[in-house]
Amino acid sequence: MRIACFVGVSVLWLICWSSPLCEAATSPGVPVHPTRQQLIGAWRLVRIEMSDSKGPIVDPFYQADSVGIIVYDSSGWMSVQISAPHRPAVDAPESRLSPPAAGQESLLKAAAFDTYYSYFGTWDYDEATTAVTHHVKSSLIPAETGESFAQRVSLEGGRLIFTARRGKNGEEAVGRKVWERIPGVK
Repeated sequence: MRIACFVGVSVLWLICWSSPLCEAATSPGVPVHPTRQQLIGAWRLVRIEMSDSKGPIVDPFYQADSVGIIVYDSSGWMSVQISAPHRPAVDAPESRLSPPAAGQESLLKAAAFDTYYSYFGTWDYDEATTAVTHHVKSSLIPAETGESFAQRVSLEGGRLIFTARRGKNGEEAVGRKVWERIPGVK
């Protein structure tokens, strides 16, 4: 009985480990098409990468070593926040309806705005195309309200990878945001 059980488990192990799906699910760098359920939860930003035909480039929107969080809930709502390192020290105003800033205060407020990004809205996921689409209900950048942003998504070594292309053919840049699940948050 023990030998039969051992042989059975060994055969199952060999079948799984020779299967591309099992290999991709555990191998770092091998993309797996996630299910909608696998996206649900909170994810911490690991890094943002940008490259073009010549190699790595500086992302024009985010700074190196930015931090962030993205949350998908099962009812279809999402939220994302990304913050640059070394944000300027700006005192909290006594009122959010303060008069327009002048001089140095105005420069500090602009720097604070330029080093933080956030929006929330609804989301959907097309498993056939592996595209997650964010439908923005409100954004730090008011012009983005009502916009929809689609990006390809995959799981690589347990990390969630968003891939999006910017620019025109021949001058395209590819951006990748790498996220890792925050344990215990659902």
